[in-house]
This record gives sequence, structure tokens and C-alpha cells, in this order.
Amino acid sequence: MKRQGNFPVIFLSLKDIKGSNYQTIEAKVMEKITNVFEYHQYLTNSSKISDIDKQKFQDYLTNNITIDKLHSSLLFLSKLLFKHFKQKVYILIDEYDTPINNAYATFRNQEQGFKDVVELFRGILGACLKGNEYLEKGVITGILKIAKANLFSDLNNLTEYTVLDQNFAKFYGFTEQEVSELLIDTPSQINQNKIKDWYNGYKIGGELVYNPWSIMQCISRNGQLDRYWLDSGGTDLIDKVLRSDDIQEDLQKLLENKKITKQLYKQISFEDIANNKNVFFSLLVFTGYLNAELDNNDEEYRLFIPNKEIRSIYVNRIKDWVSNKLKMPTTDYDGFIGLLTCGDVDKFVERLKEYFRDSTSCHDLCKERDYHNLMGGIFSPLSQQYIIESNIESGYGRFDHLLIARKDIGDKAFLIEYKVSEKEEELVKLAQVGLQQINNKAYDTRIRSHPHIKKIFKVSFAFCSRKAEIEYRGEILQ
Repeated sequence: MKRQGNFPVIFLSLKDIKGSNYQTIEAKVMEKITNVFEYHQYLTNSSKISDIDKQKFQDYLTNNITIDKLHSSLLFLSKLLFKHFKQKVYILIDEYDTPINNAYATFRNQEQGFKDVVELFRGILGACLKGNEYLEKGVITGILKIAKANLFSDLNNLTEYTVLDQNFAKFYGFTEQEVSELLIDTPSQINQNKIKDWYNGYKIGGELVYNPWSIMQCISRNGQLDRYWLDSGGTDLIDKVLRSDDIQEDLQKLLENKKITKQLYKQISFEDIANNKNVFFSLLVFTGYLNAELDNNDEEYRLFIPNKEIRSIYVNRIKDWVSNKLKMPTTDYDGFIGLLTCGDVDKFVERLKEYFRDSTSCHDLCKERDYHNLMGGIFSPLSQQYIIESNIESGYGRFDHLLIARKDIGDKAFLIEYKVSEKEEELVKLAQVGLQQINNKAYDTRIRSHPHIKKIFKVSFAFCSRKAEIEYRGEILQ
């Protein structure tokens, strides 16, 4: 705090700089720069600044500048501030990478337009941060260090800190003590334990912190628990990949409360995000969608969902993926899966067959793993109400899927087996074989360790392209 108020500061936030083409982004940047100059308009009355520089300042106020002048805008302003205050300048740039992330997600196919966006910010950042004799220190925040943008390649004395580092860890969010102090003067109906379940759990440099935005929104609404972080703005690119086929198996494991092991990259290339799952999971960690703890080999990290707020985001993305696969309106999902959880297996199977019949996406299904992932996607959004497990040993083998109602939800469990055939005429028999396998291998052994379960549905699915047959049996536990 000893430096606060002792140095002139230039603050530029780029969080709202988004557009469908380069021209839109450039226009928004010019508007932002104009706003920055307006904040320091008192400089036009300074006796320490020449008339020529005052006229140049007016050009920025009236947006009467060339692209070269835009590049040198913050450098020029820092020079004027130094002349006026006789102090070097702090330059703070927030969410520097938002425009580039948006440009890649929105118009990466416009190769020249995307390159122009990168060049624009390389010019602005390079001019004010490299060789700027009026600069005391620059602080830049963002989600990613973009490998192929090379925005910082020419900068000297650049130190980078990420959520994987201990430095500044407690400043990324609210600590437990800070949240407790915030809640002292708030209404008594705000339950700190529930707030912890929803918004705590971000592990940054070994420190557990709360999401500050969500905490403040929750408190301002008298403890109403909701997905405030999602409403604060997301990443289009993340949404697209979360709805892709390749990522679903890992997402389902995460929703089963499992940890997945991945190598993380501090520098990310856009081209690799959609093609390299490790790169994409690096993106999820740096954007707050996942926690990371270092594995024993010092190269890989164990990744897991931090809290209920983020879990709900994954649930919605998986619902979107399933709905797209089955050509089912997302709003129909709850009614569809509700048929199964209510024990109306016949109607659930009837609806599932209809979706398979009408969906061209199901033509791509050919291996048991494909069907396993699709059915897992259907079940995963139930993870708050059911314990969901897959490919776990029980009895004399491994079941495909197991759903066990949590104690406060109900007394049903669903034990599920999948079979796949290339011949449609074999499906009925194959479904019967699957049901027999469930019984012969005593897959229900695992369920019997949950005494609140009173009824088991043993369900066998047999698939061939867009055709499905199901055999099932309900059993009452004594």
C-alpha cells in the first residue's frame, strides 16, 4: 500500500473487446484508448506539456489517429504523465488476451483478419512495455500465454505467474477467513457450508480460495446459490470443445468425482486446443473450470472439478452434447431421464428408440465405447442425485454403468450392461445375454453395500447402428 497514490497509473481493460471481424475490434480498441485519454484530460491544462503534445492529445480525444498512433498511444500517454508528475508510470492492462481469444473463436477462418488482431495488440503492448523510459512497472493479466501470438517475445525482465504458482495465490480469490469476515454482517439465512460447497475449492499454488465474483453476487442476493460465474462471461472456444465428442469420456469421469491425469502447458497454441486434449485441459485449468494438483512425477497433474458451481456448467454442456446427438430439444432432457429414475424403464426405452431412429448422428456409433459414452452422457447430469460409476469391478467382473440413488434422493439403483452387434437380427438375443451376464457375474454385489437401496433395475442394452433392444428386470432387495 506504500506505493498507492505515489505513481501515475494507466489502466486499460480489454475484457469487452470482442467482434466478428478485425475492423470491429480495432474500432472498439480506439474507443477504449479514447476513454483512457479522457480520464487523464487534466493533462491538457498542464504547464509542463508542450502545445504540440497537447494537440496530439486532442487527436486521441477526437479519435483522429492512424494505426501507428494507436500502437504508440500508451507510450505517448506515459510520456505526458511522466512530464506532468515527474514520476515514472505504472501501466495496468486487464484481460489482455480476451480480444485474441475471441478473434480465434469467432473468425479464425479469416486468416488475415486474425493476424491483424494479433499485430494490433503486439504493436500496442510492445510500444508501451519494451524500451519505455517512462515506465516504472507494467502488470498484465489474462487467461493464457498464447504461444504463437508472440506478444511478449521482445520484452525484457518479464516474469510470469499462473494459477500453478504459489506467488500471489491468495490474491486470486477470497480466503476462508475473508469469507467468514464478509458473512459476519450478512443475514443469518446465508449458510457458509453451502457457500463453501458452491464456490470454494479453487486450489491455486497450494491455497484454497473462493470465487470472489460469485461470493459477492451470492451475498448481495441474500445467500441465493446460483451460477454467477457463468453469467460473468465465458469463452466461446471452450464451449465449442466441451460439446465435442472427443472430450466426453473425460468429462463423464470428472462428473463421477474421479480425477483425471494430464500434462499441462503454460503456453498454448490455438491450433492445438481442438486437436490435443492435454492442451485443452490446460485451458480449462487456466480459465477456472478445473483444479490441478501436481502428480508424483512432476510432469503431470491430477485434475478435478472445484465446486458445485462449475459442476453445473459441465452438466449443462453435456446436456447440450446429448441433445445434439439425439436431435432432442435440451428442454426435453429432464423429462426423458426422469422416466428412468422414476422406474418407468419401458417408456424410457421407447423414447430412446425414437431418438435413435430419428437421429442421423447415431449413424457414427459403431463400437461399444461409442454407445458407452453416449449413454454415459445421458446419465452424467444425474451426478448430484446419483452416485454414478463405470467400468468398476463388482462380483466377478466389471459392470458398464451403475447408478445408485443418494440417500436423500431415493432407494433405487440401476445396473447397466451394453452389447453391440453388426447384425440387427441378433439384438434381442444379445440383450438377453447381457442381462444374464449381469446375474451370472454378480454385478449387484457393489450395490448391496448401500443399505438404503431397496430396488435394483438390471438393464441390458443391445445396439446396432440406430437400432436398440433392451432387456431388464426389477428386483426388490430384502
